[in-house]
This record gives sequence, structure tokens and C-alpha cells, in this order.
Amino acid sequence: PSMHSNGISRGHNGDSRRSSMVDATGRFCSQPTTGSPEILVGLCYDDKHEVVSVCIEKASSLGSDNAHPPDSFIRIIGLDEFSTELSRHKTDTVKHSTQPVYSHHCTMRFSKDKVESSTVRVEVWTVTGILRRKVQIGSISIGFASSTPDANEHWQQMMQGAGITVSKWHAIQSE
Repeated sequence: PSMHSNGISRGHNGDSRRSSMVDATGRFCSQPTTGSPEILVGLCYDDKHEVVSVCIEKASSLGSDNAHPPDSFIRIIGLDEFSTELSRHKTDTVKHSTQPVYSHHCTMRFSKDKVESSTVRVEVWTVTGILRRKVQIGSISIGFASSTPDANEHWQQMMQGAGITVSKWHAIQSE
């Protein structure tokens, strides 16, 4: 796909998962282009109410396509600058899917003076076997302790977004 100056990749025709899509605010969020696990996260900071809205939209390429598609859920953890847990949320478990859609929305309270030094950690978990064993396959940290430059940029865009939800795909960092 050709890269435009805004860093959004336009996908191949016919492969809807990889084509760009527009979120509710009219912004583009590029679709994943790698075969490795990725997650689409929407972030919005409401400075009047001092909350970060986190939307866990969907994931791609979870588990290998030839095995049984995994059951999975996402854990969302709010952390302060010292990595102390402030809040925790969890999506419903999506069964038998390598492309699960969670459509989960939660809010986390981060005061104006603390939001710059806060982090949202998004953990991807699978549930496997007869014993329903929970295995964390990876995570992404967005914010003060961002795990990637993309995640850091996402947090900055959220801070500058003035109440607009900014959605981005993130590669899940293996545990």
C-alpha cells in the first residue's frame, strides 16, 4: 500500500480489514497490515470531567489461523507515574475468533495534573483448554510509560484532541 504524508496506509481493494476506515469523528484510523496480533484502541480525554475514555474496538490475528481460534478478552488497567494500579476493567470474552470484536467502552479518572504522567495498559488474554486456563499473550502501554513510539504519539494526539476520540491500531508486544 502507498503511504500518504499523514502516515495512513491505504489498503488493497477487496481486503476490507486492511483498508482505511473513518471513525465516528471523521478521522482516519489505518487498519493493520502485519500478520502479527494487533488491537484497535480509541482514546479520548475529557478535561472537564477529568476522565480518559478507553474504547477497545477489536483485535486482529489472535492465535494461529489453522488451530482452533482462541477465546479472548482484554484487560484495561489505569496506572500512575509509579505504575501503581488506579483502576481495572475487563471486556467480555469473545469466543472462537482470531479477529474478535469487543466494542468495550470504559472510563478512567485521571486528574488534569496527573494525566500527563499516567498510563493505560491494555493486556490481551486468551482462555484455552478444558481447564479454561488464562494466558496473557501480550500488551500495549499507552501514555507516560508507552511501550512504543506509536503509543506515545497516540497519547499526545489524545491530549491535543480536545474531547475527540482518536483510534489507532497497536501491535501487541509479546510477554
